[in-house]
Amino acid sequence: MNKMRKMTKTTKKSNPEEMQQKYMHFQMLQEQIEKIAEQAAYLNQRNMELESTQEALKELAKTNLQTEILAPVADGIYFKSSLKDNQKLIISVGANTTVEKSISETLEMLSEQKNELTLKIMEAEAVMQEMQQQAVKLYQEVEEHVQQA
Repeated sequence: MNKMRKMTKTTKKSNPEEMQQKYMHFQMLQEQIEKIAEQAAYLNQRNMELESTQEALKELAKTNLQTEILAPVADGIYFKSSLKDNQKLIISVGANTTVEKSISETLEMLSEQKNELTLKIMEAEAVMQEMQQQAVKLYQEVEEHVQQA
């Protein structure tokens, strides 16, 4: 009988500490879920930008030569220009290096980037879903403990 009382007292002492640890783990999961959700939102935004770029390039390929266009200098700053080539693009590849590519090559490159982004989005959503399931389980355990107390 004494052994049962000691076990019960030990369990009750560690239980609040265990619940506090679970609650802290729950909060940590919530923060991680928020960060992953932000990252997924950024990746989705980037994916939409790639789609928009693809559409713009398709339209550019159909545009007549010598058509007056607005060429960007910086974000929101443009100058008027005449289209001299609607099939070749200058692509920045980093480190102040550029290469010339056709519109079809560029569309293929953008499509590959979109596929990579889509995979990253799916991975982020899967991780987020797994963390949400863990968070729900922890929340339920803590909630049960609070109701029993």
